[in-house]
Amino acid sequence: MFLIGGNLPVYSTLETMYDSYCQESSDLFHVAFGAVEQFEHNLKMVRQIKHNFSIRVMGSIGYPLTAAQVERVYLGGLDILNIALNAHEGMQCHGCGSERDVWQEAVSAARAVFSRWSVVSSIAFEHHQLQAVRDNITELLAKGVIPLLKPAGEGRLISFEESTELYSFLAAQWHACRVPLKPIEPLLRLTTPFEFAESSGFVRGVFDKIQDRRTLAASDLRRHLRTSGAEASFESAGL
Repeated sequence: MFLIGGNLPVYSTLETMYDSYCQESSDLFHVAFGAVEQFEHNLKMVRQIKHNFSIRVMGSIGYPLTAAQVERVYLGGLDILNIALNAHEGMQCHGCGSERDVWQEAVSAARAVFSRWSVVSSIAFEHHQLQAVRDNITELLAKGVIPLLKPAGEGRLISFEESTELYSFLAAQWHACRVPLKPIEPLLRLTTPFEFAESSGFVRGVFDKIQDRRTLAASDLRRHLRTSGAEASFESAGL
């Protein structure tokens, strides 16, 4: 997985990415969006990455997006969007409800644009009791959203036994819902305690690569058709 700061200079970052990618290919580019004031710059970064690399792009955004912004990040090239449950903590604005209400609205807006299992939501441990975490996992899976667990900050870690219980519950629910984890496996290998089986052989590995490329190509085609429809709508409206 290639981690990219969305606030970095676009073209010099692309040069560095290209040099690194030539040395060792990646399966997932992960763009971390900065503050809301940097949204346009971050979106430009995503567009340039998608234009120059044929690879799956994931974005993590730590502030609530409007439905229009969700549409723009999708059309800009994000294949996977990560919305953290605690992303809106402490946010005060006119018309905003609780943190959970804003989170639910953001997830619903993303699901209306992104395909099933292309929206991810990270749940921070310290914000909930264990049962609340389990309830959130179940709720997300019912909506076609992949739940992840986000470790708490220093000094607020839950016990080893509680952590093991949560991760075991999460894995069982993934399996029960047949969640396709392959697209985000590079992220899971880096940020979770799960162990993933290696490819069973060369032929199987090639087959998996072909299937993954087909899935990515289908995603790009879906985005292209949606973009064309949006452009046609703007043209017909004289915009």
